[in-house]
Amino acid sequence: MVSLAAPEQAPQIGPEPALIDTGADGTFVPTSFIEELDVPVIYSTHVRSHLGEGLRRVAVHKVDILCDAIRLPDVEVVSNDWDNEIILGRNVLNKVQLLLNGPKQFTELK
Repeated sequence: MVSLAAPEQAPQIGPEPALIDTGADGTFVPTSFIEELDVPVIYSTHVRSHLGEGLRRVAVHKVDILCDAIRLPDVEVVSNDWDNEIILGRNVLNKVQLLLNGPKQFTELK
């Protein structure tokens, strides 16, 4: 579960479930959450969705991502209008220790 905040603000969204995607370069956040956070567009780029669809033009924003006691500030996230899931990609996963405990069906970020 993760929470989202505008940079240096209190969490405004969450805790929400998040999909861990080690194959994704970046992190995706539903557009409705971005609109609620009211964070500006940093730049635009093109991405291919995790569904394998063609390239899409997307907006990139900076948000703080919180998971338990961890706060990752100013994370670049893609505003995702084709899905309602938070997807944590390698730009987040490379900043934390990820524990996958399959037998206990437990995932932990440290």
